[in-house]
Amino acid sequence: MAVMVVALVAAGCGSSHRASGEGTYRYRTSGLVPVLPVSFSSGNASSALASFASDALAADLDRHLPRGTSAVAWSLAHPVAVYRSLEARRPERQFPIHDQFGITQVFLVKRAIPGWLDVYLPVRPNDSTGWIRSSSVQLTLDPYRVVVDTATHELTTLRAGRVLMHTTVGVGKPATPTPHGLFYVIEELKMVPATGPYGTYAFGLSAYSNVLKTFGTGDAQVALHGTDEPASIGRNLSNGCVHLPDSVADWLARTLPLGTPVQMS
Repeated sequence: MAVMVVALVAAGCGSSHRASGEGTYRYRTSGLVPVLPVSFSSGNASSALASFASDALAADLDRHLPRGTSAVAWSLAHPVAVYRSLEARRPERQFPIHDQFGITQVFLVKRAIPGWLDVYLPVRPNDSTGWIRSSSVQLTLDPYRVVVDTATHELTTLRAGRVLMHTTVGVGKPATPTPHGLFYVIEELKMVPATGPYGTYAFGLSAYSNVLKTFGTGDAQVALHGTDEPASIGRNLSNGCVHLPDSVADWLARTLPLGTPVQMS
């Protein structure tokens, strides 16, 4: 898989005294998640995921969702049209096949009816949803889930409802708190250099700061990411992002596929 290097768009991340410098770093796509096509080849981080024909799965979604498993919709051959309601004659918006970093667009599925999927959207306001045609995407089943407890500074990763990993993290300071809600991973990025404020890896979420509208050159998107400030772990110092020990960021990069739900409370 080709590696793309792009300028860093600072999100709602970082601790207060590092915020101004975060936009100077660069990162690249990690190559640890499927881009196009969704092939789940041997050795891929997502090889354990099951792939289904969208219409078949959408027709009986609940039956195909084992404990702790989510459905994720992947854009494939065409932009994905999103409708405000099932009665809408025209789409409200369209999402390109890839996002601005060349990463495949994915959507966490909320519910399904034959022919249609109600999905969470990676846009403001948080918790936005819309309807897409099931025939326009490929569906996968994702057994992973990340839970962040901002009060106790704890992050837990589960597979099929069973705990795989538990760690202490840093979260947003009182003036710029980490948003609460159900979000999902839309980007997995390897940092260049790995010694910068985002540590070794960053995982862009469908979440946005409820306080900041912009941050640096970005739109205050929230992420899980490593850090070059180990002292921020276990504390409320960031601009909304969740700070991970770099060893944990490395593990998540080897483990989580795009679309993995992240519950923050």
